[in-house]
Amino acid sequence: MLSIGGGKSLLFIILAYLNYTSVTIVIVLFRALIKNLVTYIYARSINCVE
Repeated sequence: MLSIGGGKSLLFIILAYLNYTSVTIVIVLFRALIKNLVTYIYARSINCVE
């Protein structure tokens, strides 16, 4: 198991980036993590819906 900040989110972010014609659905349980991920994803010019 990777620690906090270990790059686990990169797995689905890279998948979404490489499959730009597809939809990637990610379920996040904590509101703080959702906001953090949305900010991170938008900063990399990947479309995201909360």
